[in-house]
Amino acid sequence: MIGFYTALALTMKIVGTTMNEFRFKYENRYAETQGYDGFQADKEELNNFFETSVKDKMGDHTTVGIDSTKQSIVNVCYDCNIPLWMEIYERVTNIGNKCGVKLNWDEFKHCMRFTFIWMPPGGDLAPHTAAYFRALSAFNIPLRGKTEISFYEHVDNGKGGDSVGPRVGPTHEYFNPSFLNVNRFHGVKNNTPDERMILKTHLMIVPWEKAIQSVEGDAQVNLWDFTVPWQKARVSLNQKAYSK
Repeated sequence: MIGFYTALALTMKIVGTTMNEFRFKYENRYAETQGYDGFQADKEELNNFFETSVKDKMGDHTTVGIDSTKQSIVNVCYDCNIPLWMEIYERVTNIGNKCGVKLNWDEFKHCMRFTFIWMPPGGDLAPHTAAYFRALSAFNIPLRGKTEISFYEHVDNGKGGDSVGPRVGPTHEYFNPSFLNVNRFHGVKNNTPDERMILKTHLMIVPWEKAIQSVEGDAQVNLWDFTVPWQKARVSLNQKAYSK
């Protein structure tokens, strides 16, 4: 049997010498960007925006299938509150662009959902996937406290699905915006005396491979090989030009 630290080295990758590399990657489950100079200021501005413009102004969705004593969540979808959604969208895409993410955000922005997830000291979120959200991936922005994430095996339950297996790989503490494959089991425990909060952007129709390519590749990543109708009339930042 190989040693613990050897096994850890085999399962994860910590790099980060150019903007085309992630700071940390774990299999096809998780990838942390390198962040950027100025991220702390943008994070604080986003955190303040949540306090002044989102908190107590949108319904708390904590009672939807989770223990309200362990976390509090607020969802903002495109059709729920378009002006507020646009404010969050501008902040998220600004942060993503500065992290070296080259997704064509405008191509699929109507299929993005924002979720602020707050945890008290001792809070936890049991291992899960995003089966109910029907999302393909997510872009997580850490806002408060120590942000760690753990990963779990998928075990065939004999009923055409998977059950949660043992924890695998490292429990990773991340400091920068990250991509998460929400269809692989993951969980969170806040074993600190401080609150914890992230903003999870559900990339409902962005495949994991496209998310990774948007950082590791050199070109803008589009989801389709054609120009969507709403991008044919104009060309600006993060918008694909109409090619005849």
